[in-house]
Amino acid sequence: MTVKKKYNIGDPVWIYGINRSNIKPTKGKVIQILDLGDAGYTDGPHYVVEIPTHIEPLLEIRTWENMSQDEKGPVGSLRNLGNFESTIKFAGTVGFIFDDSPDLDTADEDDIDGISAEAIHAALEKSKSDVSHQPLIMKGAPKPRRRYPSRKKKE
Repeated sequence: MTVKKKYNIGDPVWIYGINRSNIKPTKGKVIQILDLGDAGYTDGPHYVVEIPTHIEPLLEIRTWENMSQDEKGPVGSLRNLGNFESTIKFAGTVGFIFDDSPDLDTADEDDIDGISAEAIHAALEKSKSDVSHQPLIMKGAPKPRRRYPSRKKKE
């Protein structure tokens, strides 16, 4: 298996950590190549990856070690270890999960939990209209208790 360590502007890449579920990578494209060695970061190119979203594009700075060259994964640093089966075993020991569940492949990114955005907004509006409280009536400050001195026994 070849590991791609150099990317050009416009190359598609897949990165983890964008979705709520880190099992499925998100597709982006390289839009800029930076050298941040002078700033104290690792030598080698850093890539500015543009991820399209519903609001505006999200920009991530990544190196070849922490982005994947295809949608099947894993990232370049784990792919560089050699045998993919041993990579999966190694990743499992440190907490990474590789799941080839067909449910994730067919799931819509916006509808992972089965709840649409319209349903969420409708529930928020309903909760705003349903909430009504009685006015808060403040009582005056409590009067301090009078302390009586203790009585001593007479002998």
